[in-house]
Amino acid sequence: MRLLGAVLAGGQSRRFGSDKAAATVGGKLLIAHVAEALRRECTHVVVTGRAYDGFQFLRDRPVSDLGPLGGLCAALQYGAAMAFDAVLSAPCDVPNLPEGIAAALARAGPAACVADMPVIGLWPCGLAGRLAEHLQARADRSLRGWARVIGARPVRVAGLANINTPLDLAAFAETGLDIAGARR
Repeated sequence: MRLLGAVLAGGQSRRFGSDKAAATVGGKLLIAHVAEALRRECTHVVVTGRAYDGFQFLRDRPVSDLGPLGGLCAALQYGAAMAFDAVLSAPCDVPNLPEGIAAALARAGPAACVADMPVIGLWPCGLAGRLAEHLQARADRSLRGWARVIGARPVRVAGLANINTPLDLAAFAETGLDIAGARR
């Protein structure tokens, strides 16, 4: 399966107080950790929501400020145009995506997402038009709602970091977990 990795980085980082994608852990940007994890799983990686040096950027579709679904829609449209089979999405603030996440999601079904963090998901590129229509109809713009609409299968994945505040970042840095999620 030919996968496009998409780092969804369009959030406003209100709770963090600054651009959390540009925050560092282990001397590297959070967004760089996520992109590296996706590169292990995917043929190519893009960033949606906001441009960052060193990363291919896609503008949210059909318009900006639609949250993660706007970024996912852009990635699905790009993926379909470039003959990818599916998009593996992840937010810019989960630096410890486990190896094999794509395979775990693929085993659940053609569309699947992490049960308690649906922004991490595997989405067939054939859904690009359907998601654009969903967004244009001003339907539920949550990823959880979209997953329900298309019948995406939930997959349980333990131990994922979710960096929403500077305290979350500090706690993650202190846990003794490396970026792959294994104890040092």
